This record gives sequence, structure tokens and C-alpha cells, in this order.
Amino acid sequence: MYDASCESFPAGCGPAREPSPVCLPSAISLLLLPPRVLAATAYSAADVIKQTLDGRYDDCPVCHGCHGKGEPCCGIPEQSCPDPCVCRIVWEGCPGDSFQYRLQITNTSTHQREFTLTPLPFGCTEDTVTVAPDKKTLAQDESFQAVVGFTIPDQLAGGRYLARIKLTGAYEQIILVCLTVRPRQACCCHIEQGDIPKRIKAHHWYHHFQCIEDCAKPAAGAG
Repeated sequence: MYDASCESFPAGCGPAREPSPVCLPSAISLLLLPPRVLAATAYSAADVIKQTLDGRYDDCPVCHGCHGKGEPCCGIPEQSCPDPCVCRIVWEGCPGDSFQYRLQITNTSTHQREFTLTPLPFGCTEDTVTVAPDKKTLAQDESFQAVVGFTIPDQLAGGRYLARIKLTGAYEQIILVCLTVRPRQACCCHIEQGDIPKRIKAHHWYHHFQCIEDCAKPAAGAG
């Protein structure tokens, strides 16, 4: 976490301060200037004119206070576009491993619409995931589930791969598939076993002897 208090600057080397915003009179203030001057006494008329030209009268019904240079008095609401990537599937395994992942698509539009799922191949390969079903027509608020499946082929051993599934309805969205395949030597575990090992533990000091017992029970049919 950033903490500005952790920074120290030598004298005169601190960050430059931004100038205070210049407040300009609003259009309403300029329109109200003549009646204000007439209503003011001769002594205060000059002060009314000065405050109006300095923008010190807050006559905007929505905004309050003065604004920085270049800022509108009444801002217009904005909305950013959503991320086209709506889902990330992350798999890790060895050649021969199989995976499944379930997607649920819902039509939130007021119109009936067809949705299509199109898998694209992993980079530098021709291998693609399977999607079933890959197409469905949905009415408003209807949903359907699709299953994404993949079995890692031998030729993908020891690499990382990225694929995409395009979801097309009224517009296009993307589902990312991130696959990590372990090297062949990392997909093997060498196990050695001999006789049943023994556990030796001491009894309390006043017993003056040890207790020896098997660490495991013999397997059925073992000699």
C-alpha cells in the first residue's frame, strides 16, 4: 500500500503545489448583477460587483463552490465499457488428464436471442476445447448451461497455452482458457518400498525399556 508519509524531500525539493482554481462568475450571477446593485446601498454596490466578477456567488442550483480550470459547472455522467473477458478457466495437469468446466449463459435482454459458443485453438497448436451445447436460443431471463471439456494431448507437455471461447449474442464476449501442462518428468513419482518400517519410542524414565511397533499393518496376502 502506498503511503505518502514514507517519502521525504530536502528543503525546496518537495512536489510542486498546484495553483488554486480560478473561480469565474456564472451566467446566472451576471444576470442577477443589475438587480443586486440596485438593491444594494451605495456603500456595498462596489462589493456586490466585485464578488460577482470574482465568481463568489454560488448561483448554480446543482453545483456548489468553485471549480478548477477547465472543469464544467455541471458535469455529465459517464460510463465505461465493460471488460470483454467475462470468465477465466484455469487448468493445470499432465498429458492424458481430462478437465470439465461448466458455463451458464442468461439472456437479460427483453428480446429473444440466439447465443453461440465458438472455441478457438490454443496458441501455436490446432487443439481446441469442446463445448456442448454450443448454441441455444433464449427468451428473456432464460438460461442454459454448457460444458467445456478438454483432454491434454502428449504434444502439449511442458508448456503454457492460452485459448479463447467466443460468446456471441447481441455482441461478442470472450472466455479465456489458461492451460499449464507439466513436463513429463514432473508427471512421474518414483516410489520405493521394502519391509514394514518400525517405530521405536521410549516409555517413561521409570520403565527403563523401549516399545517397538510396526508403522503399518501388513497388506492382505502379503508374505
